[in-house]
Amino acid sequence: MYIRTYRPEDDGALMALERLCPRGLPEPFVHYRRRFIDRAALFPDHQLLVAEQEDVIVGVVAVCVKRTQIGGQPVSLGYVFDLRTDPTVRRQGIGQALLQAADDYLIGRGIDGAYGHIVTTNIPSLNLFAKHGYRRVRQVMMLIYQPHPAVDIPVWMPRHVTDHTAGHDVVRAVHSTRDMFVPDVAERVKDFGFERWTLDLGDARFAGMSVFDQSYVFQQWPAHLPFPTEAAMQQHANKSLRLFDEVGIHSAPLLRAIFDTLRDQAVTDPVSKLTLLIDRMDRIPVFFFAEASSQLDYWMVFKSLKPDWTPEWQDLPMYVDAREL
Repeated sequence: MYIRTYRPEDDGALMALERLCPRGLPEPFVHYRRRFIDRAALFPDHQLLVAEQEDVIVGVVAVCVKRTQIGGQPVSLGYVFDLRTDPTVRRQGIGQALLQAADDYLIGRGIDGAYGHIVTTNIPSLNLFAKHGYRRVRQVMMLIYQPHPAVDIPVWMPRHVTDHTAGHDVVRAVHSTRDMFVPDVAERVKDFGFERWTLDLGDARFAGMSVFDQSYVFQQWPAHLPFPTEAAMQQHANKSLRLFDEVGIHSAPLLRAIFDTLRDQAVTDPVSKLTLLIDRMDRIPVFFFAEASSQLDYWMVFKSLKPDWTPEWQDLPMYVDAREL
């Protein structure tokens, strides 16, 4: 076996490998996309490392480099994801070799640490990362919502714009002190149906939320169903809206008005689901939990790549990048 960097012609074999690697018990899923690299390409600094045996692709891992902060100090971190190994050749050390290759790639670039997100029920992956020196830091939740028609006429009508820079100063004011904050999420998803929704009643009564259509990039697809056709993907027959950069936690009624408006419009758009990623420590309005149709829990696992560095995490909610998971 040897490990090399990604080539565009690998995508067909990598998507076949994706189909063989469901996860997320009790309802296993896979990530459908036109090209396997599409998820990694959401990040400007990314790389895929591909494992081959006798010219056959048997494994892959994606790595991206992010400039962020922990404990108020600037750091460079590697986000490790899309780790896949062919089930027919598992228990041969391929996963460990790919994680080591990711380490070597990141260490060679002077990166401080690496992290990933693993579904809490995926015990084999948790064990694999633990053997490689990763430790569990905290949990991240994916809250999933179904489109729902508005029952009452809203008291306030949110306004929306498609300018990805709109409201960024407010987002930065609310989120920029958090561990793992990055300022470029809206910039990277601006071509994927991005919208910013806001309500401003003055006197500090303000709320806002951004959204993009994740199905332009990939779909979290039930493992027991055949992949959708590329034509269906292009027509967005299964739109999936990712909510992010919510502000106005202390103006819950305004935030609720935005949320209800988005779900109401999703009924006729059509949209299959809306999702929100949050740190389990986050103190968000109760309706976000009450309205969720389901929830997926993930462990964030972390590994220092510098022997003399231990991150000093704040005892506060961290910023969760909407491009992840």
